Amino acid sequence: MKTCHTVCGICEQGCGLTVTTDNNRVLKVEPDKDNPYSWRDYCIKGAKSHLSLRHPDRITTPMKRVGDRYVAASYDEAIADIATRFNRLIDEHGPNAIGSYTGNPNGFNFGSALFHTMLLDAIGTESRFWVGSVDQNALHVVSDAMYGNAWVSLQADIDHCDYFLLIGTNPQISTMCWIGYSPDGWKRVLARKAAGAELVVVDPRRTECAAKASRHIAPLPESDWALVLAMIKLILENGWRNPQHADLLEGLDTVRAIAATADLNQLSACCDVPLSEIETLARDFAHAPSAMAIARTGVSQGRNGVLALWLVQVLNYITGRVETEGGLYYVSGVLDLLDVGDTLFPHSDAISRVRGNKNVAGAHSLAELPDEITTPGPGQIRALIINSGNPVVSGPDGNKLDAALAQLDCLVVIDQFQRESHRHADWLIPGDHFLERTEINPLIQALSPSPRAQLSRAAVSPPTGMRYEWEFLRDLTLAMNKPLIPGKRWLNPLIAASKRLAAWSGKPQLTLNPMLMARMLIRDNPQLRWRDIVEAPHGIGDPAQRPEFGRLFGKLREQNRRVDLAPAAFVDVLQQRLTESTARDPSQPFQLISRRRMKMMNSWSIETSMDGMHSREMTGSTVEINRQQGETLHLFDGQKVTLRSASGSIEAQLKLSDEVRSGVAVMEHGWGYRTFNPGRGSSRHHGGVNRNLLVSNADVDPLSRVPRLNGTPVSIEPVAVSP
Repeated sequence: MKTCHTVCGICEQGCGLTVTTDNNRVLKVEPDKDNPYSWRDYCIKGAKSHLSLRHPDRITTPMKRVGDRYVAASYDEAIADIATRFNRLIDEHGPNAIGSYTGNPNGFNFGSALFHTMLLDAIGTESRFWVGSVDQNALHVVSDAMYGNAWVSLQADIDHCDYFLLIGTNPQISTMCWIGYSPDGWKRVLARKAAGAELVVVDPRRTECAAKASRHIAPLPESDWALVLAMIKLILENGWRNPQHADLLEGLDTVRAIAATADLNQLSACCDVPLSEIETLARDFAHAPSAMAIARTGVSQGRNGVLALWLVQVLNYITGRVETEGGLYYVSGVLDLLDVGDTLFPHSDAISRVRGNKNVAGAHSLAELPDEITTPGPGQIRALIINSGNPVVSGPDGNKLDAALAQLDCLVVIDQFQRESHRHADWLIPGDHFLERTEINPLIQALSPSPRAQLSRAAVSPPTGMRYEWEFLRDLTLAMNKPLIPGKRWLNPLIAASKRLAAWSGKPQLTLNPMLMARMLIRDNPQLRWRDIVEAPHGIGDPAQRPEFGRLFGKLREQNRRVDLAPAAFVDVLQQRLTESTARDPSQPFQLISRRRMKMMNSWSIETSMDGMHSREMTGSTVEINRQQGETLHLFDGQKVTLRSASGSIEAQLKLSDEVRSGVAVMEHGWGYRTFNPGRGSSRHHGGVNRNLLVSNADVDPLSRVPRLNGTPVSIEPVAVSP
């Protein structure tokens, strides 16, 4: 037996793992308790992650569609065919005819993400779509507008905070991570609460976190902006706190003017929170010795996500909660994203062809993808690569997207499994597993709250003959005769030759590879030496290291930038919201929101994390509403009901609950899809229904283009019984 110390590749926490293997088989996955940085957030997803390695439905060789079935093929055949088809489409219709969608796992696979981007850059396509447009776009829009950099993410000084205001986040389930992470963060929050800190949770549902809070406030979905604006107005008008670093804050007068004209009673009615409760919240937050306000996924998945995240930032700035002890701060770790962000993620002004929207963080919204495929004209997407994603289930209006995918001239999928979104694939390319990779992901580890670095070491080898995703993407780029390094086409023959030399010698380091690229990124960091990283089996970094405050403002001064507290586009949308009626359509008295479970990672890990699980709660077929409201509507517990929205309908089993406020319907995200076995032509349904079929791909946040996964109006009626 062998033991390997590595890093979990499922979420930002990157828990240290100890993996025990025998004869290239994983026997067990445990937390690495010698890892100084992160292991206490170890969860069932990591514990069961190895089950996909030898799962009977796993794709381990390229599979080619032949009629209505798939047959095994070689990589050389797959690459030659795809390269020929892609080049023909580019020659006939231009580079934007080749599109791309990347899912959540791609972000945690440094090699695949790197070479996938290199392929798209080599092609020259702007038809790029990603999973961030269903949950995190709002943060990137806010960061870009306020700091001039879409990748600025502030970390939380948990251990010195006296007042936590958590809006639309449930870290007992998701951990304290979202474009950044805090190891063991939720337990540390609870430790601060036990020491006397206030913990206020804002959520329409009494979540697992809300049940442990000092106070739970339950506004209507998509109304957090009104609650926070009311707090800002009260704080400014009462002079409860003055902003620090005022010389670096632009637009403060505009914020004051907007707050002055806002009506507190109107804001209270909009969020359906008593004004007296808002007044107490504002006073306590402003007068706490230290505090932080954090808004995350639950907020960003509505039509007002950008407004809410922006106003939360404003709230932190006007109360001096940025770059101060117990507040939020900027970290310069293994990478400094304010320094290298524009290099790694070049600024793009690409406009979507059909709707005319500017991209966010280099990619267009998934909500726009079906129209880009089905609408004729120059730039129409005719071929698509889906890299580790299941957008038919995770995005809005999956039926429309599924129908669009069926029209493509060529659909290439890179994944461990053939999922619902891959039904029409022409080629299935095997996806590698994080337990099979040796690499370091500096982009993810740059999001740590203090400098940290660790190699992810392969515990087992990939199946015989299987290439890493990055190797396939590299070889496809070379076969298309596109420059791997933009503007340096002459390098391709050298890279091809070095690839052959590496294969002949058995030394992969002799060719362009992810480890080499990561080393080049890290080499100028005086805090973390490459040799130290390689020689540290449990990683390096001290999570107890006290934050160094002031880096953000120092960086902004160096770059001659200021924090824009009142971006014009945000102000325009806010003024529109302030004039809108808060009246609701009585025919659709509920707003649909999501919940997540610790055992699942979106729709990604159902094949393994649910194996052997028979929890009655984990059905994916239940809709939860307020008990009193349900009884008023003559609905009863356990009843089969139909949910209808403007874009679709589904059936579910009703659960009446005291944990949900009135006007809200709660369903689990990530259910209602199949996993296929392309070799046998069979499939397995994973239960439940896809609640996202109720979500429109046209009704989106006007600033981030995120669909209303939290907020879609629905009706709920008993299923009609046939006579």
